[in-house]
Amino acid sequence: MKKYLILSMIAGVGLLISCQNNTERSFRKASHVLVIGIDGMGSHGLEMANTPHLDELMENGAWSTDARTILPSKSGPAWSSMITGATVEKHGVGDNGWTVEGKKLEPVFKGEHDMFPTIFGEIRRCLPEAEVGAFYHWSKLGNFIEKGVCNVSEPGNSESIATEMACDFLSEKQPDFTFVHLDHVDHAGHHGGYRSAEYSKAIERADSLVGVFTGKLKEAGMMEETVVFVVSDHGGIETGHGGSHPDEMIVPFIISGKGVKKGYKIEHPVFIYDLAPTVAWLFGFELNDWITGAPLVNAFQN
Repeated sequence: MKKYLILSMIAGVGLLISCQNNTERSFRKASHVLVIGIDGMGSHGLEMANTPHLDELMENGAWSTDARTILPSKSGPAWSSMITGATVEKHGVGDNGWTVEGKKLEPVFKGEHDMFPTIFGEIRRCLPEAEVGAFYHWSKLGNFIEKGVCNVSEPGNSESIATEMACDFLSEKQPDFTFVHLDHVDHAGHHGGYRSAEYSKAIERADSLVGVFTGKLKEAGMMEETVVFVVSDHGGIETGHGGSHPDEMIVPFIISGKGVKKGYKIEHPVFIYDLAPTVAWLFGFELNDWITGAPLVNAFQN
């Protein structure tokens, strides 16, 4: 045990040095990154709904509608995998009720916040002056982010409120990194079913909010220097999720904006845990050696 602790401490020091060296050597590939997370939106839902704003991002960006989530295909484990770049057996977030104080499984690697480092904490560590915000319709999502690393980390009790708060943050702060989570599509799936008219309508509502975000970026003069991601944690089957059915496991992964290839379908396998390392790559640093994902560099122009 002592040997493990000593090695972990050495690794942590090495990561700090690596982070500092990387940010000094590298250059940022985007001034701003916006992640729009739409809970419960399986790729099959895009086939059912009218989504002009998502279609426009795909036409002007890189995308996969064959991206895979993790098992279990549940929100807490999946969002944690996205924001850490690691899988459940590594980050330890095995259910929706996880908290850092009540965790059952220790992560294989911990940062200074007693949890597997997320992209929020790593941006703060590597870019101390960065403006970072997280806005989430599902209040429990805040439990999966290190406390105190965001300039703003706020829940909103509807998709409209979460969108409004995030858009205000974008226009007022012109931040480095903004993450917003919308939960109403998953609500519709649980209520009416993940192939219902209600579900399709909820996806169209999400699409309209994507249009609100891109409109705000244009209004604030940020669009040309921003990379936008649209991602989802899982889909669903009938009125539930958590298993390995394709409707549960296959989700969209869309990247658009500065430096992104246009109309580019990513042919190789894409996983939701590729999000965090791709964001880190855009900001000029690398994540720790225990992550599972990899930056999607081929989605960007050389």
